[in-house]
Amino acid sequence: MDTYSEAHLFVAAIRVLEHRQKRPPMIEDVSEMIGISSEEGHALCRKMQKIGAVVIIEAPYSLKLTVADHLQLETLARVQPQQTTLAKELEEFQAKKKNADRKTADIYTELEKKKREMLSDIEEKFKKEMNKHTKS
Repeated sequence: MDTYSEAHLFVAAIRVLEHRQKRPPMIEDVSEMIGISSEEGHALCRKMQKIGAVVIIEAPYSLKLTVADHLQLETLARVQPQQTTLAKELEEFQAKKKNADRKTADIYTELEKKKREMLSDIEEKFKKEMNKHTKS
């Protein structure tokens, strides 16, 4: 997921938890709610704090969050998701496999053609020999 989408999801989770708990949620709670690690949550919060989208409130034993200006999230770059390396490798493998299968099919077709020609030649020679023996 790109940073833009993740940030919007994070802000939505902050709002939902604020509504449920009637107090600003901790970073860990928000991270857990959207299914990311606490470390990823902290990194994302720092990015959003830099652009002014969220405010981090330092409590005695935790950091709590509140939404400052959600419109600042629009300044984050939208990145089109790129294919994973595994997906690219799989596509390349499938293309190579199709190419190899095509070559194999061409070889079998060529062998069949040669086989038919050879049988045809043998049949012609056999008929000529038969004709020689029948004339004599």
